[in-house]
Amino acid sequence: KELFMANKEVYLDGDVQSSSYGEVQYHEALVHPAMITHPNPNRVAIIGGGEGATLREILKHKTVEEVVMVDIDEEFVNLCKVYLPEWSD
Repeated sequence: KELFMANKEVYLDGDVQSSSYGEVQYHEALVHPAMITHPNPNRVAIIGGGEGATLREILKHKTVEEVVMVDIDEEFVNLCKVYLPEWSD
């Protein structure tokens, strides 16, 4: 493991939307309560989620068969794939 990892932040219209510091904990808290309270989450829709971190957490659940992610900004999704691949691993 690396000793130092620079913080990466995502800004939208000048406001911080996400930060690599704490992003895992944030997305775990966002996704897992809903996933574990649903009796059989096999089809999931993500509205937004261009960074891929929500998708990463949803796919940890073995019952999931299909996920559809809708984001209005294709350019943002593509930039995240290039510059933030570790957020969706």
